[in-house]
Amino acid sequence: MKKTRRAIGYVCEIPIPGTDLAIGRELQKQRLKGYSQWERIDLAEVIEEDAYQKDLMARPGIRKLLNIASSVHAVLVERVWCLSRKRKDLDHFLRALDQKGAVLLASSCLWDSLSQYVRHRYMGTLAERAEKRRQGCRERQEKSGPGTLQKTARVVSIVGIGSRRKGARSL
Repeated sequence: MKKTRRAIGYVCEIPIPGTDLAIGRELQKQRLKGYSQWERIDLAEVIEEDAYQKDLMARPGIRKLLNIASSVHAVLVERVWCLSRKRKDLDHFLRALDQKGAVLLASSCLWDSLSQYVRHRYMGTLAERAEKRRQGCRERQEKSGPGTLQKTARVVSIVGIGSRRKGARSL
């Protein structure tokens, strides 16, 4: 059975620059709960910040989050912007999370540079997990017999992946 990951959620009012609008905490909490159910993450607690402050590390909610971050696998936010819109501030926070052994996850997949930066930061970790899974599959294939791997490759080549182009390699 797959081990359940534990996470702490963090929400605060996110002001939208150039407008009087803000992304509310209730909406963020709903999205965090939905994402954690979908990804089978145990959302241990959601820390709510009363007001958005530019100084990330001075926020009481962030200090509380960092104090208990070592007991979870991840910190879950609805979008990276609730922490900061500046990479310099975010780097300081991410280093503190690394020391606690936790990662930052965002439930929204946005394409701004800061959101992409956070996703790419942990891609190495995801790539290592995928490689371990592939290695485990190879070992199971080798244990089950020499013909099984060839049969699997034949089925994949018959089904194909996408359209065949000239010069495309098969598996």
